[in-house]
Amino acid sequence: MNYNKVILLGRVAKEPQTLMLPSGSQVSNLVIAYNRRYKVGEQEWKEETHFFEVKVYGKLAEKVIPQIEKGDLILVEGRLHQDRWEDKETGKSRSKVRIVALTLKIIAKSQKGQVQEKPIIPVENPEEFAEPFETPELEVGTTTGEKTKDEDFEELESLIFGEEEGRKENKNRKENNSNDNKNKKEDDFDDFDILL
Repeated sequence: MNYNKVILLGRVAKEPQTLMLPSGSQVSNLVIAYNRRYKVGEQEWKEETHFFEVKVYGKLAEKVIPQIEKGDLILVEGRLHQDRWEDKETGKSRSKVRIVALTLKIIAKSQKGQVQEKPIIPVENPEEFAEPFETPELEVGTTTGEKTKDEDFEELESLIFGEEEGRKENKNRKENNSNDNKNKKEDDFDDFDILL
């Protein structure tokens, strides 16, 4: 039995780059920064930052990426994928493991404010960016027994904030969503060690 799933909560480290493949579909590349805090000895705390490359395809890239900017806190759910290609200069085989996003949620916008339109760059050599296989649509319905995305999100909030605080955060999120996101509450989640 095989299983490949990644859930990552982190900040967008640089502006997303969107590429247009010869097939006409879009692929966007994100870099997500994840901060891990850990204790060394009795008193000292250390923090290390990890950067993860995320690839976003199709409708998800078209609909969500234009709303994302550097500094945004986002939740990525996806799978690991090993890209393989041949280095044109050396002729050697190269590979890199990236996350292929299946869902993206913007948890908090950066303090900068307005979203700017991002350019779409045509790709001359698409081998490195080729879609590994067809990805699901942006909105996937649930079947009997599966949790809705809101239920999954509520569980994540409970893990982040604890049971009681998770309920408060869920209530705040629902109130903010019903208010057309005019007065978004922007909490700082940077201190949480989240990589499930």
